[in-house]
Amino acid sequence: MTDPTAHPDTKTEVDELLAAYLDNELTETERSLVETRLAEDESFRSRLDELDRAWDMLDALPKADLDDEKFVRTTVEMITVAASQEIQAYEQQRKRTALARQVGIALGIVALVGMGYMLTQWRLGRPDRVLVENLPVIENVDELERVDNIEFLEALRKEGLFTGETSDES
Repeated sequence: MTDPTAHPDTKTEVDELLAAYLDNELTETERSLVETRLAEDESFRSRLDELDRAWDMLDALPKADLDDEKFVRTTVEMITVAASQEIQAYEQQRKRTALARQVGIALGIVALVGMGYMLTQWRLGRPDRVLVENLPVIENVDELERVDNIEFLEALRKEGLFTGETSDES
């Protein structure tokens, strides 16, 4: 307990001491010291009167008729409702996060496919693109060199043998 003879620096310490005095919570020695200070200090006595009047006004307020069982039930219901709302909010947040993650992954895949396509187009636009386009001919150059008839090779080209195209053009 605070020393009743000391002059507390804050109003809170004085109020706590005087509240303990009014509630009869002080030891006999502390009570005696407070009473001594009350006899000597007008501001200390004035503050005690203010607190005493406030206590009296609090006593004059109507008492709430509090049914413990009803109070507990209501409190538990409020906690249940609050917990339920928190769970719903959490679930909604979790669903939004999962959806955002799925959309992000889908967009990432689309971006990677697009970049792959663009990279492939860029690479094929280079001078070696002719080599890539003529790869079936290059792969079979040994066999094609043995053919002496150019009309036969033209017929094979029209059939799409070299490019993988079908013969529906002719």
